[in-house]
Amino acid sequence: MNKPIKILNIFSKYIKNNYKKIPLRVKTSDVASTRYFPPVSKEWINTIYVFNQNSIKNFPMYNIKINYLIKSFFNLRFNHKFLFKKYKSFKQRYSSFNRIYASKAEIKHTNNKAILTVYLYNREKIALLNKIQELENSFYKKVDLFNKNKFKSIPVNFKKKAIDFESKDNNIINKPIKAFLIRKVRLLRRYKLLLSLNKYKFEEKLLYKLKNFIIKFFNKKVEFNIVNIKSVVFHSDFFTNILISRLKNRKNNILFAMDAILNRVVLPKVNKIVERSLLKKNYDVLENKYKNLNVSFLLKNKNLSQFLYNLYNNIIKYKKINNIKYKYWHKIYGTIFNSINYKNMGGVRLEVKGRLTKRYRADRSVFKLRWKGGLKNIDSSYKGLSTVNFRGHAKANVDYSIFTSKRRIGAFAVKGWLSGK
Repeated sequence: MNKPIKILNIFSKYIKNNYKKIPLRVKTSDVASTRYFPPVSKEWINTIYVFNQNSIKNFPMYNIKINYLIKSFFNLRFNHKFLFKKYKSFKQRYSSFNRIYASKAEIKHTNNKAILTVYLYNREKIALLNKIQELENSFYKKVDLFNKNKFKSIPVNFKKKAIDFESKDNNIINKPIKAFLIRKVRLLRRYKLLLSLNKYKFEEKLLYKLKNFIIKFFNKKVEFNIVNIKSVVFHSDFFTNILISRLKNRKNNILFAMDAILNRVVLPKVNKIVERSLLKKNYDVLENKYKNLNVSFLLKNKNLSQFLYNLYNNIIKYKKINNIKYKYWHKIYGTIFNSINYKNMGGVRLEVKGRLTKRYRADRSVFKLRWKGGLKNIDSSYKGLSTVNFRGHAKANVDYSIFTSKRRIGAFAVKGWLSGK
């Protein structure tokens, strides 16, 4: 019978067994506040990761065509015959400031769809609402005037448009007054029709038409993320585009046009000495409260809601309205909002260069520069904090855009910078 072979202990003889178990993701020392990482979509127009590089060769051409489609879609208008208006050429419609301004699309690609983020400034809606309000006020003032002077026995429903002004049997109002009121009502209907078209452009009723064109470029689903901006100075694409359209008219003064945009910029009032002082390292951050960041360790003997409540103290508060108890979030909004950088305006800079003389001759190119505020990053320039650079040299807090155009004597360009802090 074969005897069992003794295994030599040559491998385990010199191994040190005095190891110590170290749990994963344990902080050995306190850390200061980390650098702020802005969204990647601000760095690249197209965010995509593919193995086959041949599939992205046509993206620069696609960007030009897609941006042209988006701007053309939001500048659509009714036929002038349908609205009983005079025909306006494309040049007249383009030179009008009462339209929808669209920025260049930021595209994020996934395996099955492309998400397009478009920033819009709806100047047309503001102009239409002001016009409708003006027409309604003049209409009701005229009605009140006639009620006081001549028609005191007219029922109250008169002001609520109970009377059909266009009917032939209505003899309460004489012909000039009736014609005036009919004209006002028709104008109101026309402007409300334009307002409804402006509203439909942001809904799926008309957006699917634009999607069908863009799907042909990417061969995948398309999803829109539309961001409405309240002021024209909150995006560099808007005020540079407006400046381009103003400078096409040689009669406009260049500096006056640039100052008209800069006068809209409202910078926050801050103490510059405190803002630009050297910042000490802040160790009062979330990472220092819990050394072990394992979920099983954090949620030991407690549930997730209780843990979040203890972490962000007094998040949930209750408020009584008409003896009814309402629950609302109190501190979490401030916590999230304060964690976002570059949400306040730091400054605006405009540059204009090209053939912009008023005479019809090829003089030397004109260069004009105007600015308000500054473009420096407060964190890296003054506070001594490290920041992220885009594409190696571009600043993360600065939004930059350039547009070119031409006049009869030559071409010119407008550059715009918008900084945050």
